[in-house]
Amino acid sequence: MHGTTPRELGPAGAQALLGGLFEPGADRLAHSVGVGRRAEQVAGALGQPDLLVSAAYLHDVGYAAAACDTGLHQLDGARYLRRLGAPDDLTSLVAHHTAAVVEAAARGFDTTLRDEFPAPSDSELLDLLTYCDMTTSAQGGTVTVDERFGRIYDRYPPGHLVSRSMRHAEPYLRRIVSAVEDRLG
Repeated sequence: MHGTTPRELGPAGAQALLGGLFEPGADRLAHSVGVGRRAEQVAGALGQPDLLVSAAYLHDVGYAAAACDTGLHQLDGARYLRRLGAPDDLTSLVAHHTAAVVEAAARGFDTTLRDEFPAPSDSELLDLLTYCDMTTSAQGGTVTVDERFGRIYDRYPPGHLVSRSMRHAEPYLRRIVSAVEDRLG
């Protein structure tokens, strides 16, 4: 998919790209597809653009072997999408999803992240993307935010950088999930 154009990174193109990057049945693929489907529901309910859905499908593309570079999947994914010609609004959503700046700071990439990918101009889309991520399990099913945090903390031991970063970001992420749930009724 080296020749992928921004138009091809709409929701259908995003799904196709994922299928070529992750092994069938892999949790990362299942989670990404689940987040994309969740975003389709949210976008429909709240009248949001396809950009949200594309970003949701592609939010974890930085875990793919073809994209992995720094170990900060948000930065790696945004860089990979930029190389494919993705528009800035899509790359910035991927770069900043789910309080990425917290983990970026822990890895020493916060300045790099902000310099290369300014925060999305539409913070509402970023919150909705984060909501979709934080309410989708590793296997792609819908979960509560409590279940999502529990599974993250089960997967990463207390001293692990991801666990520490998520604990730091947890109050902020819970506020986002709560606010979106209020909007969705």
